[in-house]
Amino acid sequence: MPRTLAMLLRRFPGGPALLVTLVIVALAAVASWRITLAFDLPSGPNDYNLVGWEVRNVPNKWLYQFGRLLLGSPDDAEKNRKVEEFFALTREISLRELALAQADAEGRPPDEEALTILEERRQSRRELENTVEAILEERVSVLAREVGLARSWPFFPSFRSLFPPIDFEFEGPPQVLVISPRDRIFLESRHLLRSDMTLEEIIAEEEEKESEGVSALVVPLGGIGTYPSAVPPGDDYVQTLELVAHEWIHHYLFFQPLGRRYFQDPTLTTINETVANIAGRELANRVAGRYHVPEPEEEQPAPDAAAPGEESVDFAEVMRQLRLDVEQLLNEGKIDEAEALMEEKRQFLAENGHYIRKINQAYFAFYGVYADTPASISPIGPKLEELRARSVSLGDFIRTVAQVTSEEDLDRLLAAGG
Repeated sequence: MPRTLAMLLRRFPGGPALLVTLVIVALAAVASWRITLAFDLPSGPNDYNLVGWEVRNVPNKWLYQFGRLLLGSPDDAEKNRKVEEFFALTREISLRELALAQADAEGRPPDEEALTILEERRQSRRELENTVEAILEERVSVLAREVGLARSWPFFPSFRSLFPPIDFEFEGPPQVLVISPRDRIFLESRHLLRSDMTLEEIIAEEEEKESEGVSALVVPLGGIGTYPSAVPPGDDYVQTLELVAHEWIHHYLFFQPLGRRYFQDPTLTTINETVANIAGRELANRVAGRYHVPEPEEEQPAPDAAAPGEESVDFAEVMRQLRLDVEQLLNEGKIDEAEALMEEKRQFLAENGHYIRKINQAYFAFYGVYADTPASISPIGPKLEELRARSVSLGDFIRTVAQVTSEEDLDRLLAAGG
């Protein structure tokens, strides 16, 4: 059967590539459904509809990919031009949205001409989205293959590809309702909510949960590892690449021992997220180094403005110390004092240019999952950083850590020399 199939395919130009693409599409659909089942399905009016997301986006993505296969893709110069145009439009849209929001806050009526221009820019960006998504997927894929994350396929041993294929959509990801007990910092549950909830709806959702005696926080996600993943159309090229790479690392790990145990316990969740942070950041920087996109010229600051990068407080240090102090107070049973301290530090940070809407036990429970961030005091971050430093390559690091199923496994790898 394989020989007969191969003979038939040789009669049609592009036949093997088309067949492999069809197989990958089928496998991607299976991957999409398996990943979707790992999340809670919608049950309330504010819930994020994952099934609707999959139905809307999986067919569109692969129909576009088939079109590219038949019609070809732009050359490198045209790809660069489209990527630059997309991010320039996003920066302009952000500035125009901010100006309109400020006018609304000041009680001024919306400028009809400004609204018209804003919609024109949004439409221009929508027309570029599929193309730019494909370009960024291609660029991240090239570097992911180079670090050794591709695999061969039965009957096509010379054909190597990534599984699942890198696939994302520019769309605002959902928000997540995080629940922690008040007497300790612990990620008790997470529930996906609509991305377009108003602040009033968010506060109501939090207050309803907190009436049950827990700490609650609705957090906007930077991206989500559905398949395809949802990544907001940001105005920073490298940060966008990092989000794309981060979510794909989750997709890759989902079919490995580490990823399959993502929801098994908080420690494995932390390992998964920290690996995605470390690997996603490095992969994005490699892509940006290979496929450079010029950054916009920065405006000159006013004479009395602070120099770029100059801060009156060390945000990372303040947050780490706050986490330690809150842990100590909670261990002593001083819940009210811990909550008062978090609010005091939130106001202090806001006065020094770091606005956070709400800091509570749920805040640290959620952000503490990322062990390489200021909100975490977990030793997992340094351990994974050390494992990466000992690894021969990024691909070696990812393949090795993908087999980890506990913190003890990670400790054994480090004790054995990586």
